[in-house]
Amino acid sequence: MRDQGKRSALLRACMAALPMLAAWGASAQAADFYAGKQIIMLVGSGVGGGYDNYARLFARFLPRHIPGNPNVIVQNMPAAGSLVAMNTLANSAPRDGTTIGAVQTHIGVEPLMGVTGPTSNAKYDARQMNWLFSASREVPVVVAWHTAPIKNFKDLTKREMLVGSSGVATSDSVYPRVMNALLDTKFKIIDGYKDNPQMLLATESGELMGRAGWFVSSLLSTQATELEQGKHRVIVQVALAKHPKFPDVPLVTEFLKDPVKLEQLRFALSWLPMGRPFVAPPGVPPERVKILRDAFQNASRDPELLAEAEKMNLEISPLTGDEVQSLIAQLYATPPSVIEKVRDIMVAK
Repeated sequence: MRDQGKRSALLRACMAALPMLAAWGASAQAADFYAGKQIIMLVGSGVGGGYDNYARLFARFLPRHIPGNPNVIVQNMPAAGSLVAMNTLANSAPRDGTTIGAVQTHIGVEPLMGVTGPTSNAKYDARQMNWLFSASREVPVVVAWHTAPIKNFKDLTKREMLVGSSGVATSDSVYPRVMNALLDTKFKIIDGYKDNPQMLLATESGELMGRAGWFVSSLLSTQATELEQGKHRVIVQVALAKHPKFPDVPLVTEFLKDPVKLEQLRFALSWLPMGRPFVAPPGVPPERVKILRDAFQNASRDPELLAEAEKMNLEISPLTGDEVQSLIAQLYATPPSVIEKVRDIMVAK
């Protein structure tokens, strides 16, 4: 009887160990999978912009943090504000962990909001995608050129401010529309500029007064010297939390007391924490998703990456893949009435 009890205890111990052994085996197979492989990173923006700079920085450092050290190859797919890249990831990219994407901030809510066009153009459910990481928490700001007659937020409600935009789905177009609708600002959006450098030239020449949705990460990476020289005046932060660089610049939420409008404004700003997101297709084996998430997180702590990011003036303030996945779930739980109202404001007719 004693021997039988020992055999039963041994059997129970073996059975208990099976899940751990299976998990270890899956992890080992996932690690072996990447040896000799290459990972394609689809970047849903053009070459040389902020999203592209973040993507190429992480593409350089990810291989050292992925077992098997696969090469990471960047391919730009800038059409439709990252929508083409996201649809590709969701519907035709391999689901084995060898294709990932670096997409724009709004793309997680595109099926809800239709920022780039009809919501039906988004051929994916963002909740089913595998969100891997976000490199920085974005804070758009309203920035006036030093010669412009805009000194503070109150001025924005009293006089017209001409601001530039490179497209109706960009932050430079979306957020001034939100402020005009909810806070009675008087932004006049001049669309059609090719890119950030062209808008800067237009601002310096007096054609524009500034910009009304400039991400702080991009502002700091391209205009740090000009900021120090006082050529740009940061008027207000269009976010739910202040950027540490501008502790004395007010948040736009401070100027809105109407609880209904405030709820709408908060939703309009709620996906900004996933400012530079990376994502994988649905259906990627969980153990490979974990490897990729861990690799991004470890790369974000890599001293060499951080040193390179500092040289490039790229801010690293990450969200983990789990945090992005949770944020997406929260966004999709927003009351439909709020989503509909914010969509009517944000989406250009």
